[in-house]
Amino acid sequence: MNQKYKEYLSYVKHYLSEHQGIESPNPMHPFRSRFQHTIRVLHWCERLTEGMEEVDQELLCTAAIFHDIGYGSYDNEYHAHRSAQAFGNFAKAQGMEAEFSKQVQWLIAHHSDKSLLREPGNSLEMILLMEADLLDEEGAMGIVWDCMVMGNIHASSYLKAYEHIMESSNKQEPNPMVTQRAREIWEQKKQIVSEFAEQLKEDLMVGSAYFDI
Repeated sequence: MNQKYKEYLSYVKHYLSEHQGIESPNPMHPFRSRFQHTIRVLHWCERLTEGMEEVDQELLCTAAIFHDIGYGSYDNEYHAHRSAQAFGNFAKAQGMEAEFSKQVQWLIAHHSDKSLLREPGNSLEMILLMEADLLDEEGAMGIVWDCMVMGNIHASSYLKAYEHIMESSNKQEPNPMVTQRAREIWEQKKQIVSEFAEQLKEDLMVGSAYFDI
């Protein structure tokens, strides 16, 4: 465990708590924690960059820790810019080097614009931060998310959950990742969901004419 990152995370947790930003404002997603998401994104950054000497690890991981600090109880469409501003204030109070702070703020401010993933000339740190952000809550976690949402709306059958999984975590979509490792992990996650959905379909006997009785 990196002690400096632990201190950063402690600050982020306190800040999110003060601004009602940890729990999701969506009543269908009470199980989501913005702080736990932050920790997972940090870990994804570390996993994706293992063995990558060309990455500025300090820059990337600092941005990951602060990328969602600007979340609150409302108006989260603009959370990326609020997060960048909150980090800037923190960096100034901590006496961080100005150029480093500027680069971290740029990553944070633009991490929600996933169209930048394939933008020519984009920095590797920006790509990796967005990949890490996208990889969280996919695959097995995506299935659990779908099932918990169905539970929250008191879905009336297993079939409703299956249909929601097919529309959400198992929907067909192109692989958005850029780096080779992230692309492979994305495919693995999608394969897990696809196999689960197929097994669930068989277990539910979807298509049986007996259900028409």
